[in-house]
Amino acid sequence: MNVSGDDPESTPVLERLHKVLAAAGIASRRECETLITEGRVEVDGQVVTEVGLKVDAESQDIRLDGEKVRIG
Repeated sequence: MNVSGDDPESTPVLERLHKVLAAAGIASRRECETLITEGRVEVDGQVVTEVGLKVDAESQDIRLDGEKVRIG
């Protein structure tokens, strides 16, 4: 029984953006950090330049150079 009342299925899993990009096969984590700082990555329509941003890869729209990143 879940005492807190939170449904674990609905809790988003947040991971660092560069790790998500690397897992999608874009580049190494270090190279993905560079892509982010160059302003080539968007999350939900907003350009991201901050390394370390945490995202929910399942529900957020992540794009590199305007192309949707395929997760998994």
